[in-house]
Amino acid sequence: MDRNETWFNFLEELRSRCDLASIAGSYTNLNRRGTRYWGCCPLHHEKTPSFCITPEMQRYKCFGCGESGDVIKFVQKAENLDFMGAVEFLAKRAGLTVPRTVGDKGVQDKRKRKQAMAEICLETAKFYRSHLMSPHGQFALEYLAGRGLSKSTIAKFGLGLSPDWDSLSAYLKSKGFDMEVAFDCGVVDHDKRGGYFDTMGQRLIVPIINSFGEVIAFGGRSMKKQINFAKYKNTKQTDLFDKSKNLFGINLVSKKKKQGALQYIIVVEGYMDAIALHQAGFDSAVASMGTSLTKEQARLMKRYVDKVYICYDGDAAGTKGTLRGLEILKEEGLDVRVMSMPDGIDPDELILHYGVEAYQKAIDDALPLTDYKLSIEKSKFDFNSKNDAEVQDAKRKYTVNALKIISKLDSLVEAESYLKKLSKEVGFSLDWLKREMSNVNTQEAVLKETRQEEKEQTLNLDKYGKALYFILACMIANEEYAVLDFEPDVEDDEFLKKSFEYVNDCKAQNKAPVAGVLTDIFEGGYSQNIDYLAETAFATTLENKRYFQDCVKLVRRKQIDDEIQRLNALYETEADNEKRSVITKELVNLMKQKNDMK
Repeated sequence: MDRNETWFNFLEELRSRCDLASIAGSYTNLNRRGTRYWGCCPLHHEKTPSFCITPEMQRYKCFGCGESGDVIKFVQKAENLDFMGAVEFLAKRAGLTVPRTVGDKGVQDKRKRKQAMAEICLETAKFYRSHLMSPHGQFALEYLAGRGLSKSTIAKFGLGLSPDWDSLSAYLKSKGFDMEVAFDCGVVDHDKRGGYFDTMGQRLIVPIINSFGEVIAFGGRSMKKQINFAKYKNTKQTDLFDKSKNLFGINLVSKKKKQGALQYIIVVEGYMDAIALHQAGFDSAVASMGTSLTKEQARLMKRYVDKVYICYDGDAAGTKGTLRGLEILKEEGLDVRVMSMPDGIDPDELILHYGVEAYQKAIDDALPLTDYKLSIEKSKFDFNSKNDAEVQDAKRKYTVNALKIISKLDSLVEAESYLKKLSKEVGFSLDWLKREMSNVNTQEAVLKETRQEEKEQTLNLDKYGKALYFILACMIANEEYAVLDFEPDVEDDEFLKKSFEYVNDCKAQNKAPVAGVLTDIFEGGYSQNIDYLAETAFATTLENKRYFQDCVKLVRRKQIDDEIQRLNALYETEADNEKRSVITKELVNLMKQKNDMK
């Protein structure tokens, strides 16, 4: 058995053992309706369930966000993993061992390279750690002590020190590591002499660890007053590290979740803020590492909690990027609360100067996202002007913007409460505000419907094409009645041709087809065709067996008609009487077959 066949067979076995409904059901509540499962999409926030799983095809489709795929694609999206990461995730769940020889050399090499990169990052973290704890790291330890960090906290986060620009590269070479792989990790860079230097040279080091406990990158902070390089620095984006998909401290949050003690996550901007919070007992803190929150980070948090507290520095609160990040959290189904720091100071400074109680009060006083957005919107207008006309104008403009915010709420009870509050603030009647919000909702609905229509695409199949797809879907689902006594004419359609070939190969080997294998056969292509199989199969109002038989008759009749047409044309051009006689017999036989199908 060659390498590709081994990998192909492994993926087939993996998909057959990993039931999509069971796995997706751990992310969202699914209810069976007829032959399908429905629920709210776990990949985006929605009010009405539009996430659908067709068990026979082992394929999902969200009619809200448009995402679709098989069980591997679902895990990729839900867990923010690449293809191999999702395969390993599912293999562990299914009790399978991923073959050392995977599908092709490119995949195999990439997997080995990532393993080598992870080893280099871990060894680099140990190197930095040893230098912090050495005699010449005393000044850095004193600095950390001045920031209020204990020895146990320093050890907990694996903090380290880069002593200079050259020692790390010499150390990694002595350990036998490939320095170009170390360059790909972002831990070293090329110098002008053709050698390598430490990218975090002469900085305090904070290792960045993913949810699986692997060191994937580093953050560095210079402690010198006079420097000619960046004071703060992160590892560049690598195959291991994408800042938009990771959160500093998520490894500790994951550990806390496993202990069953995690109620919420606190999101801060910087490493030191998160570290200080953990030391103060707020051990569910993570840092966004200075970026606006992303959908991938939101999904990562959603794996652990439903409630998130945002605690950014005062100068960051209310910015367009911050608000968009908060919206992303809400769209992923998270309950978002926004904390305010007194006088705009950093979270670690608040704890250091005012104590744990002050920070706890900030948590207790945190505003729900809607209240926070309304307060930001209100602050844009002058309600205290001595000019009454200006005040009334401010109220009108604020009302228009506030209604857009309130209209996006999922709960009618919440909306009613905010409308009552708004009515008291601006002086407009509650009934009038409800009518205006209804208009806003209508406009939004029209826009959403227009966007959805623009987004939707179809294969534009005729009835013959639809029949072929239904036949194929039933055969892939291994329905006992799904048997053909003829070969469908699909030579001109690559998708149908290869799909039927796969089904026939399975039949010859006496094994059940696995729908997800189509993704491998077409190497990720023809996703629209595969989606169509899952969306149309088994949804007919007719009994499936009868509908399958009707489709078979339709396809067979068309093939007979096409063959009759071809033979008639051949008969007209044939001069040999014996050959004409043979053609006539074939035509009679085909006409009999056609009549028998009525």
